[in-house]
Amino acid sequence: MGTKRRREKPTLAGLPGYLLLLVILLLWLFQELRPGFPPQAEAGGVEVYFMPQEGEAAKARLIALMDGAKESLDGAFYEFRDLEIAKALLRAKERGVRVRLYGESDYRNDFRRYLVGGALGQQGETPRVPQAALRERIRPLSLDCEEIVGIPVCFDEREGFMHHKFLVVDGQAVWTGSTNMTWNAFARNNENSLLLPSSTLAQGYAQEFTALFEGIKEGLGKPVAFHLSPEKGIPAEGTAYFSPKGGALGREAILERLRASRTEILVAAFVLTDREVVEALVQAQRRGVGVQVLLEARNLGDSREDDLLRAGVAVRKDGNPYTLHHKVMVIDGTFVITGSYNFTARAWQVNNENLLILQSPALAERYREEILRLWREGQPL
Repeated sequence: MGTKRRREKPTLAGLPGYLLLLVILLLWLFQELRPGFPPQAEAGGVEVYFMPQEGEAAKARLIALMDGAKESLDGAFYEFRDLEIAKALLRAKERGVRVRLYGESDYRNDFRRYLVGGALGQQGETPRVPQAALRERIRPLSLDCEEIVGIPVCFDEREGFMHHKFLVVDGQAVWTGSTNMTWNAFARNNENSLLLPSSTLAQGYAQEFTALFEGIKEGLGKPVAFHLSPEKGIPAEGTAYFSPKGGALGREAILERLRASRTEILVAAFVLTDREVVEALVQAQRRGVGVQVLLEARNLGDSREDDLLRAGVAVRKDGNPYTLHHKVMVIDGTFVITGSYNFTARAWQVNNENLLILQSPALAERYREEILRLWREGQPL
């Protein structure tokens, strides 16, 4: 009698097996990173502020958010040089609110001086803090983290910038935009800030913050979609993207919006060097879309304005003697692109950034009016 042959289970082998595994991996990544809209709209309306003309009101609103916080304040700040904001954070900590900060390591000494200066009750724009006071009020926690007057602050030591400017309040609202936490940003620069009272969005930003704060230096990069539809106020829906982990998704979302444009693209940019973004603007101009690009004057040597000018795109440099710090596009009077994200390769490949792509004709009209106002003050190239 012959021995009974054992039936073997089929196995993945060779190139087809590897391709199947690759497809499975790509599907998993798509499910993990794809944005999905929440099942129902939230009731809050968007608030938008333009600096410097609304800088005083914007800072008062930001401080009121800090003063009204009941549970938590998570702030990811590129720069930190404002005593009023420092004191508001300290007041929150004294009330028992959990305050956590994440900053760019290049500005570590500013976080120390302004928080300690605020604790000492100093006034004015620039605190004068003795070294002894700094030593007494700073306690190392780890290589990248320290406790400054009782507030834990961690820093990004990577080569890229930790370029965020956002605050998550009680896991219910997000303050974000181009505005750094500095006196100059509110009082002199052309900036924009948004208050988005969406718990869905806030939870997404909070997850990104926590990842950074706990040492995941490139973040989670998971987009978060939201929908605000108030009875009063400015409605908006859209998606937030986070670089560098999710930077490629955010950049592709920008390019898709530019390629789908039909009537008008207005740009106000601190810097514009991303070749594909520039090419998308050129192609829009060739399709008959009206394209206007306003650039920060001191970055003209770096931005790719010559490529735009050769294509017939209208380009101007800004008229602000300080800084045009916007990173804004308004498309077809309906879509707004904004955030901390400059239109550069580093913004999606290297830096920690947040990018918002919003759909809201009412919000787009506010941004459109601001860009056109700045356009009239600018100078043609």
